[in-house]
Amino acid sequence: MIRLLISILAVTILLPSQVHAKTKSESETQLQKEIKEVLIKNPELIIGAFKGHEDKLYDLMQVGLEKKNKDKIRNRQIAQVNNPNIPATVPNRPVWGATSGDISIFAYSDFQSATCSKADATIQKLLKSDPKISYRYRHNPQGFHKMSRPAALYYEAIVLQNFQKAIAFNKLALAKRSKIKKHGLKELDAIALKVGANVTRIHIDIKSPKVIKTVNRDIKEAKSFGFTASPVFVVNGVTITGAAPIEEFQEVIKIIRDHNLK
Repeated sequence: MIRLLISILAVTILLPSQVHAKTKSESETQLQKEIKEVLIKNPELIIGAFKGHEDKLYDLMQVGLEKKNKDKIRNRQIAQVNNPNIPATVPNRPVWGATSGDISIFAYSDFQSATCSKADATIQKLLKSDPKISYRYRHNPQGFHKMSRPAALYYEAIVLQNFQKAIAFNKLALAKRSKIKKHGLKELDAIALKVGANVTRIHIDIKSPKVIKTVNRDIKEAKSFGFTASPVFVVNGVTITGAAPIEEFQEVIKIIRDHNLK
């Protein structure tokens, strides 16, 4: 039975490449109609075909759900091009890549998240591949990560000292999230020392109203956009969630650039 069902599916998939363009639509529609009628009248064909092959049925359903969700997400992203989420412009904060590129990416992230760490690697590849992208880091620490907020405060304290040192700290903090979780402030101090930051000054500045306000401002902005998890990336106002592959970023960027050419 499984072979019968696969054969039916194969015919449906392969047919378009075997008919002329003139009759393609009519033939495909007729075949689909006939297959549909057979399966409606004989549902046991499907049930019997997958009996003992439930794992294949599950995989097939998962592929369908992923495609459906992907289409839904893509439609939402296309709609956002005309109704974007625009992060507030905050001066005197580090910018990766082009300072005035045509594509601006804001990350709402958490230094203790494995997903954020994975996503950062993708962002770095994207920045290397496209010189017209500017990237900015914002905070959205999740409450269940004890060291997320302290790491955010350290980062902003180092921003006050030197942008490049802050960027270096950012990269290391995401890469060493497990060590930070295990060793706490001791590891944050070690990373700060490694990038050449003044740790004594950091300990003072993480308690300052300016640094605390910056972190709280980011969290408030993320909440205003409805971001309940990290990371979320805002690409010219269009959101991409989680550790999305670089291809998804490139697709969204193409949509944005094509739209701007109109």
